[in-house]
Amino acid sequence: MNLADTLAPLLEAPGATAAAFLDPQGQAIAQVGDPEAVERLGAYQSVWMSDIRRAVVPGGLGDVTEVDLDFESGRILAATVREGYFVLVVFGPDGVPALARPKLTSVRRVLAAEVG
Repeated sequence: MNLADTLAPLLEAPGATAAAFLDPQGQAIAQVGDPEAVERLGAYQSVWMSDIRRAVVPGGLGDVTEVDLDFESGRILAATVREGYFVLVVFGPDGVPALARPKLTSVRRVLAAEVG
């Protein structure tokens, strides 16, 4: 299976510039779109998810499954695939992560089977 083909539908969301499947160290296993955006943000992805998880799990909310971050220069939608593996979608400042979510569900399912 071509993992890049699995990620490609995420780029159909308005303003999406890149999508990647990341390993526990934040290295791209597969990616589509702007490789520079993935390279810049991929390594931080696992750090953000781990820090957020440490903050909320003790509060009884359960594990973190998705994170949507807004910055001056863009937006990021990140989702857990399996322990330590993530999907990262990078958007420009006018991006609409909510429109990527329906596709993210099926992408996560396919990728989880790959690392399974």
